[in-house]
Amino acid sequence: MVVDIISLLLAQLNQYLHQDDNNSSGTANPAVMGNIAQLDNSHVAAMLDNHLVLSLVNLEEEITLKNGRTFTSEPTGIVNYHNTPLNLNLFLLWTANYPGNYETALKRLSQVMTFFQGKKKFTPGNSPGSNIAPFLDFSLTMELLSLSFEEVNHLWGSLGGKQLPFAVYRGRLITLQDRRLLDGGGIIREIEVTGRNAMV
Repeated sequence: MVVDIISLLLAQLNQYLHQDDNNSSGTANPAVMGNIAQLDNSHVAAMLDNHLVLSLVNLEEEITLKNGRTFTSEPTGIVNYHNTPLNLNLFLLWTANYPGNYETALKRLSQVMTFFQGKKKFTPGNSPGSNIAPFLDFSLTMELLSLSFEEVNHLWGSLGGKQLPFAVYRGRLITLQDRRLLDGGGIIREIEVTGRNAMV
């Protein structure tokens, strides 16, 4: 599901970039998925150079939704018990990796922010052409994060590279749920209480 969501964002952004660049043919996608921390690897760098690179830098569980329903009922009267779904926020790093062309890097970064300003919420209904299975329901809202200088230093220090033009977005939220059932049974429709009557 995480890969599906990231692929959907890239597809939507690339479509926007082709239109904004007046390149409807879409011969090459400006935005790609990749680990920006591996730029010191010459093979990886060759694939990521002169691209917008999308990297997943953190995951966060949405604890406010942790206490969800642990059962579902079917029309047949059967109740299925399962663990609560895992609701995640994705922290997505968009890096404009254009060595030797700082102006293009800033332009691409501006296009990313303009795109998400115009479209913050992504659902199966407003994202046609996605490869996400039709039975998966999701709603992802993109929020731009404003990092302090200290947080920026920690981020790029952990990535092991020199800072490039970038923006960090939080995608809220995606839901992961396994189809395995813990137990099942019928619905309790009435309770019978037996016992001796209390004597006055």
